[in-house]
Amino acid sequence: MIADRSLQIAELLTSRFCHDMIAPIGAINTGLELLQETLPSHLTESDEVLKLILNSAETATARVSFYRVAFGSGTGKILVDTIKDLTNKYFNRSKLKINWKETTTKDLSINTWGRVLLNSILWLSECAPRGGILHVSFPDNIAVLTLRLKADSIILHQGTLEALEGKASLSEITPRTIPCYLIYTLVQEGKGILTINRTSSPSELVLEIRMEEI
Repeated sequence: MIADRSLQIAELLTSRFCHDMIAPIGAINTGLELLQETLPSHLTESDEVLKLILNSAETATARVSFYRVAFGSGTGKILVDTIKDLTNKYFNRSKLKINWKETTTKDLSINTWGRVLLNSILWLSECAPRGGILHVSFPDNIAVLTLRLKADSIILHQGTLEALEGKASLSEITPRTIPCYLIYTLVQEGKGILTINRTSSPSELVLEIRMEEI
């Protein structure tokens, strides 16, 4: 789906990695839950350690599940509810709160709106390291996707805007900016338009994307 061969190979490797990792991580998660249930109640320190491990395993599972769809190679449709679930689990322990506007749209194309939405949320979350509120809205039939970030402090990391606007070559892309480069590429392939605005308030950042294909 991506014209550039290097990026296509990276997508396939990521998809394979996530596919292979999610099962053992999920098994660790289940095993720790069972172990926690069998511990004597007086073993307070051990219980706290297990809770820490369990939380870490849950976080790892959430991240792998999120990355598998956001970065991996896939076709077909994905339910909006699935995207919400992946996102809510990923940011479960984050300072960022996500507000989803209700829509009657049930599913999205993975290789257009699905991956664009997940990568956009990931980028905006990194713009608000101290937390904030991200409002996600799209009308029925997905003509326009709008993500509005409100936070006390918004940081635009070096290279992210260049990647989003297609002003960076693939050789200049870093692990931090790869989601932005992927957003730009997917929007271009969907013959869409991407706009970024900082409102009169320095604490608000708006990303708006228009594409024809649902």
